[in-house]
Amino acid sequence: MYFLLFIYTLLGAGIKYIDDAFDKKIFNKKIALILAPILGIIGAYAMIIDPVSATILLAVLVGVLIKGKVDNLAFIIGFITVIALVILTGVQFLTIPLILLSAAAVLDEIGNDYIDSKRSSLNSNKPLHIFEKIFLGQRWIMKTSIIFLVIMNMIPVLFIFAMLLFDYSYLIVNAYSQIKEEMTCASMSNKIIGTIGYIFK
Repeated sequence: MYFLLFIYTLLGAGIKYIDDAFDKKIFNKKIALILAPILGIIGAYAMIIDPVSATILLAVLVGVLIKGKVDNLAFIIGFITVIALVILTGVQFLTIPLILLSAAAVLDEIGNDYIDSKRSSLNSNKPLHIFEKIFLGQRWIMKTSIIFLVIMNMIPVLFIFAMLLFDYSYLIVNAYSQIKEEMTCASMSNKIIGTIGYIFK
């Protein structure tokens, strides 16, 4: 069961790698295309071996699908891989938790988009803005729902840590991506300034 912690960490980091390979052109698209079916197989395996894991990961899939986040070739390949394996193996899941967590996943996507749209206007000195950045920006609606299900004794406590690892490995790759993007922009600016300086020298 504890192997799932590693799987969730890998899935979170891998999904963000693919996302930024296509959306920001930060990472290698060829690697992302190779990574997508591998992550699909790993995710499907996590769903096959445990009904709770299947419930959580299906909810994540529902959230990104409803919000139109399956928007590049790699994600489509990964999504098809997961769905095909889930259908072929007859994955079991928990119905009521799936409904709750799917709704939470959709709300997390909405909240994250909201934060992205107004990030520049958020004031780090205002408690409400700090709360918004953490709770919505780090997708805490689904994690809170998982904590509620643990309290209700419907799922094991392990999955709180699994979801934390999933989301924060995603955020770590996102932070690395932003640093790499800023370095690339700075390098481009220096090249442009150097070229202009050379022309007018």
